[in-house]
Amino acid sequence: MNGTAIENFVCVIFNVSFMNCTWHVGRTATEDTQYFLYWRASKNEDVTECQNYIKDNCGRHTGCQFQNVTIENKYAYFLVNGSRSGQNVQSYEKKILLYKIEKLTPPLNVTVNCTEASHSCNIWWQPPRTSHVKKSSCFKYEIAIENKADVEKKIKTASKREEIVENNSYLYESFSSGEKYSIRIRATDAGFCLVSPNWGEWSTPVEFGMEGSAIENFSCVIYNIFLMNCTWQAGREAPADTQYFLYWQNSRDEEEMECEFYIKDENCRNVGCIFQNVSIGTEKAYFLVNGSSKDSLIQFYDEYIDLYRIEKLMPPSNITVNCDEIKNDCIIQWQRPQISHSNKDLCFKYEISIKYKDNPKGKPIYTSIQEGENSNVFLRSNTRKKYILKMRAAGSVCFVNPAWGEWSAPVEFGNYEIISPSAWILLGVAVATPLMAIITFSFCKRTGCWEAAFSQIPGPKPDFFTLADTVPELMENKIQSITSENEEIVLVADIVR
Repeated sequence: MNGTAIENFVCVIFNVSFMNCTWHVGRTATEDTQYFLYWRASKNEDVTECQNYIKDNCGRHTGCQFQNVTIENKYAYFLVNGSRSGQNVQSYEKKILLYKIEKLTPPLNVTVNCTEASHSCNIWWQPPRTSHVKKSSCFKYEIAIENKADVEKKIKTASKREEIVENNSYLYESFSSGEKYSIRIRATDAGFCLVSPNWGEWSTPVEFGMEGSAIENFSCVIYNIFLMNCTWQAGREAPADTQYFLYWQNSRDEEEMECEFYIKDENCRNVGCIFQNVSIGTEKAYFLVNGSSKDSLIQFYDEYIDLYRIEKLMPPSNITVNCDEIKNDCIIQWQRPQISHSNKDLCFKYEISIKYKDNPKGKPIYTSIQEGENSNVFLRSNTRKKYILKMRAAGSVCFVNPAWGEWSAPVEFGNYEIISPSAWILLGVAVATPLMAIITFSFCKRTGCWEAAFSQIPGPKPDFFTLADTVPELMENKIQSITSENEEIVLVADIVR
């Protein structure tokens, strides 16, 4: 039976809650030997068999994969026994403190922020994830910083620095913006917690440096309550094939996420991002834009932003104006603009602007700033005018953007003038008509055009009235004697016989 037991039994915990155990078959074990693993995490738990065996080419069990493993300050018990036809197989037992076999994950969220003026970089990170340790003071770290030479010089590494620190931050004081750098960090036990004494995994290299390759003019704005746009310009010295990627974290309790909807320029380079369903909290949000190029390293850009300070406030809603025709005052009422993180009226101040409707581009005849109120009284100086009112809001107190938001749509109120333009036209016609008649009459009277237009019918000659007798024969002879050849006389007379 000697030499049939397994050999080189090793277990390792990785990715917080996964565990692999492996072994070699006994030196004298035959091909038909089969092994079985049983274990319990502590004395208070039941012994369970492996559910997911690792097998060799002969189908023999040579390891086991575990999931959802929790680490406690207790010994875990492992038993590997075996069976084969006609012979007994020697068993193998072992007790292990699980925290000692954990392969620590890399430190999280490694961030570098460099300042050219001081030639220094602030580097910070978060502790590795474990299932049983929550204190950041339980870890110490090894930092490896490489100063990369330019690709054109064909030198892979110019210099390298390694440091051991017990905090989760480090100040690198040999920074030059014209150089390129790479940093990696790994963790181990600081010496006084239940943490594996072995060094954990290295973090993914974070590259920084190269002046002018980072993005420029980064800005974000929140609008329509839940939407956010962030835009930037490519670095002045960035290679043509540089592509940028935006990552952001709304708060320390949330995971870092990459942009889902990029805005692209004519060269298909990412120059912005559109976010949806953005919530505004009290913590600053963290934005990181890094880049990649096949020819060079790209310096990253990062910034912490108070989201409420970049919100473009909506205009006040439900604006109404009710005027009193007797007192000539108008009561203006409204509701606060809609935002996602506050419902208090006292958080806002308002600007009111009123103009005459017939002079919309002129200066306002009335402006007022209202703090924390939802109404205002406007005294009309002219009740015969129509007015236009607009309003906008800004943060007064609370976590609300102090910058003025968007103007509301114009609201009309008041009356038109009593004499409308059409009435003025009719009045002008009524006055002008008799005036023109008088002028025309005077002109025609003076120039004689009146007689030319209206000629008189000539009356009878005076001799006609001197006829002595009324004898028809005599009258006819008289008429013939006084009538000229070119004159026609129509005589209508009642001759009394």
